[in-house]
Amino acid sequence: MTPSNKPSFAAQYPQKLNHGPNALSKSVPLENIEPYVTLRSSPGKSNPVDFVSATRDTIATALTAVGAVLLRGFQVGDAQRFFQTVEALDPEILSYSERSSPRHAVADRVYTSTDHPADQEIVMHSEQSYTLNFPRFICFWCKVPAATMGATPIASNRTILEGLPSELVEKFRRKGVLYRRTYTPGLGVSWQTAFQTDNRGDVEQFCRERDIEFEWDREDRLKTRQYRSAFQIHPVTRELVWFNHALFFHHTSLDPEIASALIDAVGLDNVPTDTAFGDGEAFSSSEIEAMRRAVAAAKRRFPWEVDDVLLLDNMLMQHGREAFTGERKILTLMARPYTSLREPLRSPLQFSRQEH
Repeated sequence: MTPSNKPSFAAQYPQKLNHGPNALSKSVPLENIEPYVTLRSSPGKSNPVDFVSATRDTIATALTAVGAVLLRGFQVGDAQRFFQTVEALDPEILSYSERSSPRHAVADRVYTSTDHPADQEIVMHSEQSYTLNFPRFICFWCKVPAATMGATPIASNRTILEGLPSELVEKFRRKGVLYRRTYTPGLGVSWQTAFQTDNRGDVEQFCRERDIEFEWDREDRLKTRQYRSAFQIHPVTRELVWFNHALFFHHTSLDPEIASALIDAVGLDNVPTDTAFGDGEAFSSSEIEAMRRAVAAAKRRFPWEVDDVLLLDNMLMQHGREAFTGERKILTLMARPYTSLREPLRSPLQFSRQEH
């Protein structure tokens, strides 16, 4: 299998974006390289809920074609209106479960985009691509832009796949991805936060239902392993898409000083997250670098403005976060649950069971 060389979905179906009573106009981001869809309010029509309700089908088409839609100039104002805006596009708004990022709820199913320290970048990723059940859409609302930097860059998974070496794509197709997570008390996201429970039995049941191997070690740490495909089939276009946390969860994606301190403190086997090929083979430095190059080449950014709403097809578009200064308040919510079209895959690796 090699990445497709056919034109992008947007290039093949421009008529779906440019014609009809609800036609959308495409604009080009600052880099003038790759289009995304921007929708602006018009005089007397600044209610985002009404606008999305009236243009729902066309916005959905744009999301499938391009992967990202930016609503600009509308009056959102608060978390409830943000919720209603996304609900007008898709009523299946999700709660945040099987967590990997620190964030907290500010309203019903509306969360801070992240509580990660402001001076640290968040690497590009597709939300919850390590799970069997993930959101089709992830959406952001800008309440307060940062004083400097603080963009939410995006990157097309289509473009990333095209930029990966064919031999690496084939290797991922054959082997899949192994995700290893270690929940150490006082370090990173706790298992109580990740699974939203204080009950070990609930955690164990959750893991069994989702093909996640688990154990509690002698240090009272929860350790999990889960084997997943590196790809998914998009439910609308039926195309193969690059969809995983292989790079994001790899220990080298941490700030080098933080990674070094973590490894010194708990050892490489006990860092909060790490990844490998599905059979346990470690990624080589050249394979990690190839993934980084493909993501960097696809990465695009735009500066936030107050009340911007960014809608992403989570399967087609990655997102991240720049470091920033100032207050910066970006909220997020997720919509439309999606279950992997592939049968759940079990890891060829098994924990060695030990009596504790």
